[in-house]
Amino acid sequence: MAVFNKNTLTQVSGFDNPIIAGELVWDQQTYWNLEITTGTPAVAVDLTGATIDAEIIRREVTNIQDTRNGLSFDIGNYTPTPPSIPLTISNRIDVSGRFTVTIDAGAWGLISSDPELNINAQDCVGFSGRIKIGFPAGANPANDYIVFLLFLVRSDGIVRE
Repeated sequence: MAVFNKNTLTQVSGFDNPIIAGELVWDQQTYWNLEITTGTPAVAVDLTGATIDAEIIRREVTNIQDTRNGLSFDIGNYTPTPPSIPLTISNRIDVSGRFTVTIDAGAWGLISSDPELNINAQDCVGFSGRIKIGFPAGANPANDYIVFLLFLVRSDGIVRE
């Protein structure tokens, strides 16, 4: 898994916001089992009544450099602007604050002939997005908890259809 430069992550999520960032291979299927907790010691946040959704959108990634502090790059809007891509939320266990987010590479709309997937491409494909957990008003006002997402997608240099 790639290590990202802190300044690069701050471009996407700000200074103190949670982020899931990683480098994926074209057409890779993957998932993350997440547990939302609070406090010390960690106590599960009950997700009963909360709405959870996640989506990503393609971004333009430029100036990739592998620095001694991790990958550094600039991220911007992709042209033409593509539609956002919903990610699957499953395996919810509300009282334990747990759920799974699935990356379905088939939904990304990338094709193997995309020039940014060439093994020698200077700049690769990028996606940013978020997981949004919306808590309804009750004892507290309505509140949204956001986890930012950032993925670089590269060719494995083997499979090209």
